[in-house]
Amino acid sequence: MNPAWLLPVTLAEMARDALLHFLGRGNARQALKLALAALSKQQGGACGLTALGEDGQPRWTEGVAEGHALPVAELGLQLGWLWLPAAPPAQALSALLPTLAVLLQRETGDAARALQPETHASLLRAALAGTDTFTWEWDLDNDWLGDIDEGLRLLGYSVDEVGHTQADWNRLIHPDDLAANDLAFRRHAEGETEIYEHSYRARHRSGEWRWMLERGRIIERHADGRPRRVVGTQVDITERRAVERKASDAVQRLEQIARQVPGMLYMFELQRGQGGSLRYASERGLALFGLPPARAQQDMGVIWALIPEEDRQRMHQAFRLSARTLCDWTTEFRLSHPDGEWRHMSAHATPERVTEHLTRWYGYVEDRTERVQLEQARRDAAMASAANRAKTEFLSRMSHELRTPLNAVLGFTQLMEIDHADPPSPGQLRRLKLVRDAGEHLLSMIGDLLDLTRIESGGMALVLEPIALHAMAAQALEMMRSAALAAQVRMTLLSGGETLLVQGDRTRLRQVLLNLLSNAVKYNRTGGTVTVQVQTSPDDLVLLTVTDTGVGIGEADLPLIFEPFQRGPQAGGAVEGAGIGLSVTRALVVLMHGRVAVASQPGLGSCFSVTLPRAGGPGAQSAT
Repeated sequence: MNPAWLLPVTLAEMARDALLHFLGRGNARQALKLALAALSKQQGGACGLTALGEDGQPRWTEGVAEGHALPVAELGLQLGWLWLPAAPPAQALSALLPTLAVLLQRETGDAARALQPETHASLLRAALAGTDTFTWEWDLDNDWLGDIDEGLRLLGYSVDEVGHTQADWNRLIHPDDLAANDLAFRRHAEGETEIYEHSYRARHRSGEWRWMLERGRIIERHADGRPRRVVGTQVDITERRAVERKASDAVQRLEQIARQVPGMLYMFELQRGQGGSLRYASERGLALFGLPPARAQQDMGVIWALIPEEDRQRMHQAFRLSARTLCDWTTEFRLSHPDGEWRHMSAHATPERVTEHLTRWYGYVEDRTERVQLEQARRDAAMASAANRAKTEFLSRMSHELRTPLNAVLGFTQLMEIDHADPPSPGQLRRLKLVRDAGEHLLSMIGDLLDLTRIESGGMALVLEPIALHAMAAQALEMMRSAALAAQVRMTLLSGGETLLVQGDRTRLRQVLLNLLSNAVKYNRTGGTVTVQVQTSPDDLVLLTVTDTGVGIGEADLPLIFEPFQRGPQAGGAVEGAGIGLSVTRALVVLMHGRVAVASQPGLGSCFSVTLPRAGGPGAQSAT
């Protein structure tokens, strides 16, 4: 045997420790491959050593080493164990250690230095294990997973409980995660991704599923590009996933809450020298600004473009003050919404100095349009109410002022009609009657106007008492009899309801009946009829109906006939009137806790109905 192949025992032991690294990782086949490759290189390739064959045995041919001769037979003495398939790998390497030590020394120049990387690797693996992380190596040619003992222990398994092939490890992976895990590796193998990375669930020995984050990289390929060796790490991220899930649940709850808030929640950041950016905006921003929140976060300019220049300047001034003093930022502005309408907005935010160069605002934006419109409506209503009170006061005062001279005119007219000392001629009597009729009509209108002003001002006092409505209707018909004869209109009071009593004011209820009967006669046709009926209503109240066969009222005019000074199509007709009577009628009925309704068809006539509470029955109320 060539003496140059012998080494001291200490160096041989160091070489043994280095080479047995691969055996310690459970991959004896890889250790043998490297040993044979090293020998082949040392002998210049002339010894004929090749890689192990498919049956695990070395293949070699006769040859002569460059520099000195080494017979195959002598080499066979050194490597005779290789022909023994049952020989333990550790014992086999022990027989080869002297020669391999020389090779290591010649290859590295210092066998001790060759041990240094392994020492660092051990320290690194120990450090990673303290963070629930372990390294692994996959020899694809032999389908052998090395360095997975720590990972198995992490999952509660002993080293011998699970095999070291990829198929063995796949049995620990959740079935629903296998396909995605395989796809992630194939994408890396085909060069689509720089590293292989995937998270999956692995079954713990206790039966629970643990989340593992696996990363790896192909470090060796065959000549045809097929992966040969892969190294990587695995991390138990179960606790991290649980924390992330809780955080995600919390964010979702906050998003649900934010959806219920009428305005938009937001977070704005200002980085000195880089400008500001909208870091967060809740979903309500879509309704407020007509823009997806994501678009506003990408470019704040799309929001500024919707705000008038003068409002923007005021907002910026308030914002600069807030950034300098860290006071709350509050502003109001107008917004040209993409739907074409102008909106009134208000914004509020509280600043926080995160770093010397970064300030963050947490705020809220709401649409104040309805509130502004309501405030404007209230102001308009207050102005209208004030104007109405002024009008009512004026009309009330003028009504009193007009009645005094008008009563004088009517009084002198009556005196002239009955003057026996100087009796008027027939022509003068006719003209005096026209003056008296016109004066009485004017006095009636002034009376209605005065009643209306009293009702609107709350000065109308009623005395409610039980009243036989049928009897009062008969009296009102008698009072209108002469006017009906003059207009050639027949009036009829249907029988029934004679015993029904209503709760009302006697004077004002008679006024209501006369107003309705007067209109039924005035707006009737020659030869027409007016029918009055008293009966019980479906809701057990007392119902009075006045039905005529007159001109009727159009559908468009029906909602207005109870409004003051609204006469509809009769405004330019031959029948005189101020359009006050029906508004007074409705107001009086309401004061007596009743209601008025009308149904009409043009050319066929109208039916006015008055519903009043029964005396002592449902709906009856005390006098006010």
